[in-house]
Amino acid sequence: MDSSTELFSEMDARSREVFQRVVESYLSSGEPMGSNTLTQHMTQSVSAATIRNVMKDLELLGLLDSPHTSAGRQPTELGSANVCRWYFGGWGAG
Repeated sequence: MDSSTELFSEMDARSREVFQRVVESYLSSGEPMGSNTLTQHMTQSVSAATIRNVMKDLELLGLLDSPHTSAGRQPTELGSANVCRWYFGGWGAG
């Protein structure tokens, strides 16, 4: 298993879902996704503050970034590089 596969499989379910929703939104709209919008798309009720904390953790892992301070998040090159392989293998791996 390579390091990117390990990274994705070691994420908790909430982090995987946040990353999945941000990637899917970005692929369909080309726009970053904010925490308030994301709360409406989660399978379980989660506060925007919790989403922001998860997004910050995903930023620290190099998977998401923000084009400017007040913007939502979008996948980074690292996050995007493995999305197709991970997506076709299933988001819920792990």
